Amino acid sequence: MKKLSLLVGGLILSTAVMAQKPDASVHNTLEGLINWNTSSLSFTAPSLRYRYFVQDNIAVRVTLGLDNNSTTDNFFENGDGTGATGSYESKSNFLNFGIGAEYHFGGTDRLSPYAGLEIMLGSGKNTDDGANSDGTSYVADYTETSEAKASMFGVNVVAGADYYFAENFYMGLELGLAWSSFTDKEGETSVTTGGTTFKTVTAEQKSSFLSTGAVGTFRLGWRF
Repeated sequence: MKKLSLLVGGLILSTAVMAQKPDASVHNTLEGLINWNTSSLSFTAPSLRYRYFVQDNIAVRVTLGLDNNSTTDNFFENGDGTGATGSYESKSNFLNFGIGAEYHFGGTDRLSPYAGLEIMLGSGKNTDDGANSDGTSYVADYTETSEAKASMFGVNVVAGADYYFAENFYMGLELGLAWSSFTDKEGETSVTTGGTTFKTVTAEQKSSFLSTGAVGTFRLGWRF
């Protein structure tokens, strides 16, 4: 058993010692990303990225991310938690897509620093569903449903590096500065109370902003 452990350890060590960044004959990379915002110090949904090295120092990239969030608040008829109950559920489903290119600098045998530009697109919707609740308290004989679609367009300037810790395997860090434009499209809310239904329409709204804090990404990838 001891000899087997030494053999496995030796293989891992020799693989790490021999690791170096491949040339352009190894075209493809596939990596998982964990994203965080340095301004709010919060993590966002992980994403997946594919890159194709056209040359040793030029790669095109496609990034795909799916961000689904759901929260449910429960309310009680009485302040002591007794009596009838109500609930209010909010959901957000968003699909993000990015396409761009990277220029890789000389670096070292293992380290490949790069800079790039990415165009970002996104679409999704927000929904609310209240049963005996308006989202702030318990309300008897009350229901509420709403839905509003949303879209996003943005441009992201990035800088990062790949570090090959084993043959064809790398980990990396990327920072980006992004401008984004969001559109909350026209939505509809339906409220039923006392047996009567009311419908209201929310007008379309647009907003845009420039990220003042860097958006960072931890990456783990495989080149093949």
